[in-house]
Amino acid sequence: MEVSMLRIFMLLRMLRRDLAVLFLSLLRRDTPRTVKVLFPLALLYLISPVDLIPDAIPVLGAVDDAVILPAATAFLVRMLPPQIRAQSEQRVTRYGTMVLVAASIVVLLWIALIFYALSRVFS
Repeated sequence: MEVSMLRIFMLLRMLRRDLAVLFLSLLRRDTPRTVKVLFPLALLYLISPVDLIPDAIPVLGAVDDAVILPAATAFLVRMLPPQIRAQSEQRVTRYGTMVLVAASIVVLLWIALIFYALSRVFS
């Protein structure tokens, strides 16, 4: 469990700019619904215990997380209309650290909520 959380945070750190762009674009009304639905699902896949390749397999278990999240992030950033993407990138540049801290807090709250819900279901 501890190793997988470390891997999650390493992936999020590598993708922080694109993730911040996506988080800021989610706040806009004119962002396509597909991005608004697929982005949270991609994050949920990252913390989900259900993987395409089980994490119990030593090397291959980490490969699916290391490939799917960056691919999904790049795909979703490309799905953004050019004006939304440009404005979100400008806001990330302007607010930089504050956006990343806020996005990290949101992700951590989601993780805590999911673990809480799972502990309530399985207890």
